[in-house]
Amino acid sequence: MQHGIQQKRRGPLWLVAIAAALIVGLVLALSTYEVGRTRAEASHPFGNTAVRDRVDLGIWVAKIDPVTQTTTVEVLATPRGALADKNGNFAADTVIYTSALKADPIKIKAGEPISAAEVKVVVEGTLTDYPFDAYDAVLAFDVFSGDRRLPTAATVASGDTLFAVSEQPESGADNGIDLGLHAARSVPSLTFALFIMILMLGLALAAAIACYYVLAGKRGLMFPAVSMMGALLFALVPLRNAVPGGAPIGSIIDFTSFFIAEGIISAALVGTVIVGYRVEIAKEREVEAATQHPTDQFRMLTPQR
Repeated sequence: MQHGIQQKRRGPLWLVAIAAALIVGLVLALSTYEVGRTRAEASHPFGNTAVRDRVDLGIWVAKIDPVTQTTTVEVLATPRGALADKNGNFAADTVIYTSALKADPIKIKAGEPISAAEVKVVVEGTLTDYPFDAYDAVLAFDVFSGDRRLPTAATVASGDTLFAVSEQPESGADNGIDLGLHAARSVPSLTFALFIMILMLGLALAAAIACYYVLAGKRGLMFPAVSMMGALLFALVPLRNAVPGGAPIGSIIDFTSFFIAEGIISAALVGTVIVGYRVEIAKEREVEAATQHPTDQFRMLTPQR
């Protein structure tokens, strides 16, 4: 009676513990999302913001491409104070020199509507360090009107959800913008990649346990276990390719999880089939030996007079 009462009490406690764990996990997930969202929407001002007559640059880091080692940056120049006409456009012809991959400057005619210009900047980093890869670039902008170098301020923001971008001034010059850009994997993409790595190792452990269960018990060819291992062996390839960022073969994720998991599952599958086959053959020989000499078995079972 008391045992039944204790079981009834344990039931609600387990439900409460599971519900609490789910709530804590949900809160942590939403907190991580909020941190990533706040960081992505943040913009950072740099340059000569105290000068009234200046050029404001809106720098938007649209996409970082580790494969081509470039980042796409959109630049929108806005004149302030005496540099702008009555319509808000540039009062004089202006040229913006950048640290882009192509050396062509951005040319803006006086009085023409202002539009954003897209440039590509070289980044330096090692893609095979995925998911711990990081990249660095230099964003340099100098604005000239004729021979005059104009005071410049900039606001930098990023829209690439796969990377967390930070900026640091590289120069203390009065005019112009010279920033060091550092990009590392964002928290969501890093978390997902680590989850995939742990999951692949866990699936390899499951295959090893199934192999041990079959071989230690001399259960022969168990086709459910063999089918499970075969499915895991081929399922790991699309699972590995599902990580965000398109990491190439030979990255850290491969040497720390994918190659290890594939090797363990392959060995478990081959070992289960070979040893299981030998066990099945041995069992068949024992059955054949028993069926071929029934009289000998009868004599062994019959008591001697």
